[in-house]
Amino acid sequence: MFKIALASHGSLCRGMRETARLFTQDVSFIQIFPFYEENPESDAEAQLDAWIQDIHEEDVVVMLTDILWGSVNQKIMLKLQNRTNVHIVTGLNLPLLLEMITMEPQSVTPELISEKVKSCRDSIAFMREVTVEFQDGDE
Repeated sequence: MFKIALASHGSLCRGMRETARLFTQDVSFIQIFPFYEENPESDAEAQLDAWIQDIHEEDVVVMLTDILWGSVNQKIMLKLQNRTNVHIVTGLNLPLLLEMITMEPQSVTPELISEKVKSCRDSIAFMREVTVEFQDGDE
């Protein structure tokens, strides 16, 4: 089974999943782990631990975290780094999430994930440095 999980400081991952719904109706395969929320009933670490127990050898998992070497990323790395079927990517953003959810589950490899990350990295731009030509009408 193909699984995608998002882990972030606060509700960023919840917002990302809801935004992904605009592009694909089915986001049921996207699990979220919002750490450090003010809701005392929300225990992202306990939810993560339970979810990890449900990862099977035949599953392919992509875990997206928000900040490289941030506390959430470190927790995820410690818990999942030895699982060869789990691919951890940091720098969560919408283009990256959309690239991940549109991959064909049977074609997911570390090489493909790396390619998608590079593609998303190239999509980040300071628009003052981008030349855009506007055209009036259809020419």
